[in-house]
Amino acid sequence: MTSRRDLLVTIGALPALAQQAPKKPKAFREDEMSLIRDLAETIIPRTDTPGAADAGVEWHIDGALAGRKNELARFRKGLAAAAREQKRGKDLTAILTALQARKDPFFRQLKDLTIDGYYTSKEGLSQELGWHGLTPMAEFEGCTHPEHQLRKKA
Repeated sequence: MTSRRDLLVTIGALPALAQQAPKKPKAFREDEMSLIRDLAETIIPRTDTPGAADAGVEWHIDGALAGRKNELARFRKGLAAAAREQKRGKDLTAILTALQARKDPFFRQLKDLTIDGYYTSKEGLSQELGWHGLTPMAEFEGCTHPEHQLRKKA
């Protein structure tokens, strides 16, 4: 019979074992995951703080789109177009700039998912924003980019 202590030791070891197991994508192929990571890193590159690739944003995107058949299909279509452009010799910055200029829905979806994944990660929250959850904030300014502000209806 297993003792309570042995059971607690086993349960305590489960998170460590889970971290050691290699991850498998839920929605994307390995080559797609690689391109998603590179595109996300182009959006939020490593500077003096970690970038999107350091935060594992591609795993957030994979999890967010798994099981969402229509959104996944649209995202894959945009991802395939980006891959074709990359094979033609365009760099990722040029590809993203072109997508943004023509207001491509794939760009908006990629950008939103990248930002969500990054700023919900340890790297985004604590290393870039310096938020550790221990200090109350009297006020939170939020995003100051004009395109992210609420628009008043006329």
